[in-house]
Amino acid sequence: MKKILLLPFILLLQFGYLSAQSFEEAMDLYNSDQFAEANAIFDQIDDSAARLFSGKSYLAVGQYHYAIAQFNEALKAERQNIRHEALYSLAIAQFRLKKYDLSLTNLKQLIESDNRTGLRMDAQRFYRQIMNYLTVEERFQTLHRSEAASIRYDLVNNSKTYVDETTYNALVTALLRMEPDSLLRNELTESLLAESDLQQFFNRYPTAPQGMVYHIGVVLPTFDQDDPEFTIPRNLYYGMILAADEFNSRNADKKVNLIFKNSAEDPDTTAKAVTELAWSHRADAVIGPLFSAPAKKMAQLAEEFRLPMIAPLANSDELNLDYNYTFQLNPTFEVHGKNMARFAVQELGLDTLAVITEKGSLGRNAALGFRKEAERLGAYISYFIDEDFSAIGYDLSEFTKVFTPDTALIDSLGYTPTQALYAPFTGQAAPTMTNLLMNDLEAMRSEIVILGSEEWAGANLSAYQQRIFEIYYTEAFGVSADTTAIEYFEEDFQTRFGTSADRFARVGYDTGNYLFQSLEIAGNPSYLGRALRTASEYNGMALRVHFDGKRINQHVYIEALTPRARERFNQNGESVNSFRQR
Repeated sequence: MKKILLLPFILLLQFGYLSAQSFEEAMDLYNSDQFAEANAIFDQIDDSAARLFSGKSYLAVGQYHYAIAQFNEALKAERQNIRHEALYSLAIAQFRLKKYDLSLTNLKQLIESDNRTGLRMDAQRFYRQIMNYLTVEERFQTLHRSEAASIRYDLVNNSKTYVDETTYNALVTALLRMEPDSLLRNELTESLLAESDLQQFFNRYPTAPQGMVYHIGVVLPTFDQDDPEFTIPRNLYYGMILAADEFNSRNADKKVNLIFKNSAEDPDTTAKAVTELAWSHRADAVIGPLFSAPAKKMAQLAEEFRLPMIAPLANSDELNLDYNYTFQLNPTFEVHGKNMARFAVQELGLDTLAVITEKGSLGRNAALGFRKEAERLGAYISYFIDEDFSAIGYDLSEFTKVFTPDTALIDSLGYTPTQALYAPFTGQAAPTMTNLLMNDLEAMRSEIVILGSEEWAGANLSAYQQRIFEIYYTEAFGVSADTTAIEYFEEDFQTRFGTSADRFARVGYDTGNYLFQSLEIAGNPSYLGRALRTASEYNGMALRVHFDGKRINQHVYIEALTPRARERFNQNGESVNSFRQR
């Protein structure tokens, strides 16, 4: 009988020993940041401490709903220290899900407890930081959702230095309407509306609480390794990883977490990816995609979800028109045209300009932007040639004859002498049109200044054309960072990923770096759009970014293609728009 009675006792001892051993093993994994492996063990242990650290493991990897479920179980623990730790961790998870009223309620409970450890002080600090962090909209929402009168008072009283006077008075009015006791309403009015307490100035951006984690979605297509486009999204993403690592290294109290989603090459897959990022991962911003059709769908959803979207390569003039949450780092064709007009008028001193463009082409938007900006600056557009050249076999001679240098012909035929010609050719026909244009100009011995689009970088010029013509073109990508920074980036990229950094790696790095720097400024991601639009100019590895209050990068590089153009660059030196020699 004794043997029978001892057997369950021995089994319990063995189970307790094995559980303790497993818990220690799980804690070792947890402390080495192997959260998934730790959770696999914690979830098998029926113990309140295991529930607590299981929740912490889920919290560390951004699985907030799982974390909350575990913390709620840990709140049932007999040991007070476990309950208090679970309560504090629960408040963090609720904050990450933007359930600010619940987070503040749990922190308030911990602050008012008899806890005498540093955890109570942490709760007080986190409580204040959340109060300071909220936007105006979030303040009103939290005010109406909070059940505790003390939290509502703290929230309104805290707002004095974070909102303007009108908004503050509206918050006070909302608070008073929620208070049924007339005597207490009078006390609140006297306390909150004391003239000496009102601030004339308030902070432009809040400070993020310590331990803040920004979740950034990356929506890019994946390709087979044999696909020639395989390296484009891969290197873009690698560049973003390096930018995230730098952010995390320089910020001990906040982190960036990248969440990759495959957009494939179609709008439906992109829509699914963005929706998951917005609602399942609670993303603060998204980067991507590559192609125009998915980009338009992504922009629509970003608008609906109020989720800032950073497009690194898309340059469609239509993408940004109706979408307040879409930001394009690659300047649109219109921006290329505007910048070239400024360069021609302000830097080259030209005042009589012509434009030649093909109907229906992407370059037509550049042509229209050029004409509008040139005329705004006081220049005269002598000719605006807008034709369907494909219908006439790209024979430009009937149109280019007006650029003859023959003064007799000019006088007799009434041509307008023109100093420069803007030819923003795009698409498959661009090389053909470039060659035909230059051959026509060479044949008539014209020396008109040529202003072109990015396609002009590969122009097949004759020796005569190289020698005689002064040719410039715009580019979206260049190099603004100093040599040391570039060398460090390339070395770091090679060491980390075992491959050389190409242009797309640099663009990915600049995209991530500019976004993360803007998050540092904004504090609360709700202010990210404003921070992106108003940030000072960013000089990157491949991009110079300046939104100048807009949602499209306003900076392009002006490149000198021929010796005569480079010679003028040398005479003018570095200009205010960083026009760079090739």
